[in-house]
Amino acid sequence: MAFSDNLSCPACGVALDAVSPHTRSLQCPHCGNWIYLSGSGWAAAGSFEHALDAPSMLHVGRSGVLSDREGPDRRFIVAGRLRLSYTGGYWDEWWLEFEQGTHQWLEEDDGRYRLHSPVSMSIDPSAAQAAKVGGQLTLNGAVWLVTERLEAVIAGTEGALPVAVQPGEQMTCLEMLGNGEKLSLEAGDSQVSVTRSVKIAGDRFTWNS
Repeated sequence: MAFSDNLSCPACGVALDAVSPHTRSLQCPHCGNWIYLSGSGWAAAGSFEHALDAPSMLHVGRSGVLSDREGPDRRFIVAGRLRLSYTGGYWDEWWLEFEQGTHQWLEEDDGRYRLHSPVSMSIDPSAAQAAKVGGQLTLNGAVWLVTERLEAVIAGTEGALPVAVQPGEQMTCLEMLGNGEKLSLEAGDSQVSVTRSVKIAGDRFTWNS
């Protein structure tokens, strides 16, 4: 579906300005409802209590610079946050928008960080949900070994995100290895996102006050 430049909140009707064309869900700054792009257009998922109270050096709207060892430093702003909970705890995924027009996820889990780059791959959500640890999953003709599987729930959201998610949505999360790379896969009810992830030290970030 084409992104509309004239986006209005489906809950309160107020026009929303300066929304990135990459955005597929966000919190309305006027009424607080979480809205998302569904198959029939923008829809409201309602308001909810955010489970986002843990301290972090990151917060939505904060800007900074990432020291890149393979190129020039990159300036960015934290555009959104997604919290996923599971039986062993939770982790946060932050959506970073870089001034060069690129975007990446930054995963934060108990003081450890992984930087995720989106990968274009086609996969049926049911295939991801059927995958088992120790089994294999074929993506774009390549075979990947499933090393970890978690059943998670979207416990909180804020800001703007590039995926159309709803609070309380169930997610199947996989970690996979193949061809010397590590991929992360998250499958919801109707969509699958795949990212290539690398560990990153917190001292590579310089934050603006």
